[in-house]
Amino acid sequence: MSLLTTLTERGDLWSGQHWRQTQIPTLPTGQAALDAILPGGGWPSAAVTELFYPASGQGELRVLLPALAQLSQSDSRWQIWCNAPFRPHGSALAHWGLRLDRLLLCQTSSEAELCWTLEQSLSTGGSHAVVAWVDVLDSRRLRRLQLAAEKSDVPLFLLRPTARQHQASMAALRLAIEPDQAEQVRCRVLKRRGGWPGAEARLSLPLNRARPGSSL
Repeated sequence: MSLLTTLTERGDLWSGQHWRQTQIPTLPTGQAALDAILPGGGWPSAAVTELFYPASGQGELRVLLPALAQLSQSDSRWQIWCNAPFRPHGSALAHWGLRLDRLLLCQTSSEAELCWTLEQSLSTGGSHAVVAWVDVLDSRRLRRLQLAAEKSDVPLFLLRPTARQHQASMAALRLAIEPDQAEQVRCRVLKRRGGWPGAEARLSLPLNRARPGSSL
């Protein structure tokens, strides 16, 4: 195998016509339309994903819930949520399939404290996913988090205000969501490792989890 082929498959080198061939570990998003525009066909499972949203409660968490629920059911390690803007509703999360006994919630009071908490959550080996709501985050700290996620083989999802989407970032994947129709959002790729930005998908985000045999 040539060096060029190896770099392309790892996502370190890419061309517009080969991005779908990028071989990176991923988690299915639970949305076929979204998987179709992401390298590897899902959320990168050993990297930082930034998800930008215009206002809290407009679908940013529901985009992640299918993957978070799958991890919660299949991996007995902790799932860690940091600085959620509202108190999570236990019954609703259980409805979506999250194991509440393996969900750890934490609050931090500064950017430095948040980054320390996230790095420790990634590096100790005790978590299968980390989710954080964060506004200000400098590029140096974001790079440290990306390296920590890669080293630990744990996904880190950063939920951030739309105003922060123009910041330079080492994150492997950056997406922006906007409300569309009822229970739908438009999801636009700002950056994807191994491919061009700009791809879009319309996602259905029902308020209730689909049951077996349901048409949802």
